[in-house]
Amino acid sequence: MKVIFRGNHTVDVSAIQSVSVSKTAGRIKVCVEHNKEKTGKQKISYLAYPSSKYSRRHLPESAETIAKELESLSKASNIPIEQVVELTAWRNGHLQVRMDADSCISARGLALLCWDWPLNQNPPTKELEFRTGLKAADIKTVTSTDTYKQSIEDLMLETYNTADKFKWWIRDYGRNMPLRFGNRMRLRKDAAAELINSIAEQYGIDLGNLTGSWSLSKSERSIGSGRNSVYLYYYQWDRDSAKFKRQNVWECKIGLAERSLQERLREQVTDPENFKLGLHIQTDDNPVKIERAIHNELKERGQHIKRSLRTEWFLTSPSEVEEIYEFIGESSRESASSTLR
Repeated sequence: MKVIFRGNHTVDVSAIQSVSVSKTAGRIKVCVEHNKEKTGKQKISYLAYPSSKYSRRHLPESAETIAKELESLSKASNIPIEQVVELTAWRNGHLQVRMDADSCISARGLALLCWDWPLNQNPPTKELEFRTGLKAADIKTVTSTDTYKQSIEDLMLETYNTADKFKWWIRDYGRNMPLRFGNRMRLRKDAAAELINSIAEQYGIDLGNLTGSWSLSKSERSIGSGRNSVYLYYYQWDRDSAKFKRQNVWECKIGLAERSLQERLREQVTDPENFKLGLHIQTDDNPVKIERAIHNELKERGQHIKRSLRTEWFLTSPSEVEEIYEFIGESSRESASSTLR
C-alpha cells in the first residue's frame, strides 16, 4: 500500500520516520525517508495540508489525532483498506490511498468510500479520483465488478441488521430509491434494484407495501418559517407512561438543525416506529441561540435529564416548549422596541 501527501510525495507507509504538529497553524510536518538509488538514503521533510475542497473542516485540535494516525501507519503493515478509509487523516485530505483497479481491496475500499459519503450527496468523480488514485475509467471498471456489489451488500446487511431498520431505510428513500441509491453508490439503476431486492428477500419483506415515502420530519405541530430548525421529539412509550401516571411532562429531546431536518433526524432516531416529532420551529434566526435559551429555561426549572448519553433531553412537553419559545420571542421584541424608544 502507498500513501500520498500534497505535493505529489508518494512513499511506502514504512518510510514515514516521524510526524510533528504545529497546533497554531493546524499543520502537520512529516519526515519521510526515501531510498536514493544505491547511494544511500535521503530524508525529506514537508508540510501536509488538506488537499481537497471536499475535505472536512480541519480543526487545529484534530492535528494531533492525524499525526498519531500517520505514526501508526508507519509502524504497521498490511492495514485493511477499511481501516485506512476511516482515518481522520484520509477524511481531512492529508492522506490518499493508491488503489489498483484490478484489486479486490480497491472494490471494498471504494464501496466504503461511497457508502460513508455525506447524506443526500453523491461523491463526484474528481473527488473519487483524488481519494483513490484511480482514473474515471478505472472507477467504472471497479464498480461493475461482482466484488464491488458484494461489498455493498455486506455493508447493507451490517448497517441495517434487522428487518425493521431495513424497512425504515427503504421508506426514507421513497419511490426513486433504486435510482437515488444507484447514483450514490455508482451503480446502474437495475443493479441497485437487484441488491435492494436481495436484502428484502433475505428479510422476508414485501417491497410492494413499502413504496411510499416515510418522512420523519412530519410534525404534530409546526410554527414559524425559515430554513433553520429547532425541534422537539419523543418516543410514544414515554408519553404513554406519563399519561398512565397522570403526568403532563415526559422525556423529550430538544435540538437544532441548520440543514435538512430529515437528514438530522435520521442520524439520531433509534426507533422510527415509536418516534414522534412533537414540535418543529422554523426560523431564519440563529437556531443555536434559540435552542440555548430553551435549554437554559428548562434547566432553571429543574427539568434537565442529567445522563451522559442524553445531554439534550428534558422532562417537558411540546406545548411547554412552545410557550417558552413564544416568551423568548416576546422578550426579544420588547427589548428591540425599548432600544428604539
